[in-house]
Amino acid sequence: MRINTLFFANSSRYSAGLHEQQHKYRIIIVNMNVKNILYILISVIAITSCSNEETSENKSSIDLTNINANIGGEKYAHRLEIPALNDDDYFLTRTTLVNGKENITYSISFNSERQHSRWVAFTFDSSNRNKKVGRSDNFQPDPDFLGEYTMTSKQINNNGYQRGHLVASYDRVYSREANEQTFYMSNISPQIGKFNTGLWNDLEYKINEAGAGWGCNPNFADTLYVVKGGTIAEGQYTSKGSCPTVPKYYFMALLRLKDKTYNGVAFCFEHKNYLPGGIADYAITIDRLEELTGIDFFCNLNDKLENAVESTIDKNTWNF
Repeated sequence: MRINTLFFANSSRYSAGLHEQQHKYRIIIVNMNVKNILYILISVIAITSCSNEETSENKSSIDLTNINANIGGEKYAHRLEIPALNDDDYFLTRTTLVNGKENITYSISFNSERQHSRWVAFTFDSSNRNKKVGRSDNFQPDPDFLGEYTMTSKQINNNGYQRGHLVASYDRVYSREANEQTFYMSNISPQIGKFNTGLWNDLEYKINEAGAGWGCNPNFADTLYVVKGGTIAEGQYTSKGSCPTVPKYYFMALLRLKDKTYNGVAFCFEHKNYLPGGIADYAITIDRLEELTGIDFFCNLNDKLENAVESTIDKNTWNF
């Protein structure tokens, strides 16, 4: 007896990763004539066509199209907080083990030519929002980057700046190791002292205030996705002394998930000694922040949802 096995595969996958359908058909032909084989082939084509129609109907009812999602094999690149990756940067995700389970501290897109990150990204959720440790205050070289690729404490301090965190120390107080990772010099930016302790600090506190901040209050958000940084694109930074990159602007993009509903808001501050007003005066849409920075935030959301949350601000949600 001679057995031939033919495989016909028809796979369709929603790029947002929320739903997946796969269909595979296995046909075993046992001593059949051509007429019978053709009959089976026609039947399989008809089944496959019906499957495609079902998939098309599902897509039309729940549009999960995402043409700007990160692609490739980077392990963490498809998480919602991660912006579109830049080919000029190193992408790295830091993790810790908490009770034997991997916990993501933050991800970073680092540009070695500028000796500065393009952005950092992280979340607040039930696994990391509770305060269990204090500030380690141990500024140290980043073990994952060669020393010449990051600025040193001496470079920053000797040129009149403070060592400003991007992922704030108080953003990561759920474990000692996670807090220490915020003191790696790749997460530090040269900031004017009054800026670091002014409105920038006020916004950070609005997010990480224990039990009450946007990120730390489970009644406000099930998950808060955060992207922060200082601008390093051409024309958006200066140099001073041995500091090769001093951002002209600092920004945050926030995405709130509560009861399966998303809301977004962004902020952009000029890097200078004094900024008038309060943080609400610097709130902008995420779309506007993308125009200013050239960064595609929350690209891993499906397009329909991304367009909705990035084009508007619900001021009632953010309590402005």
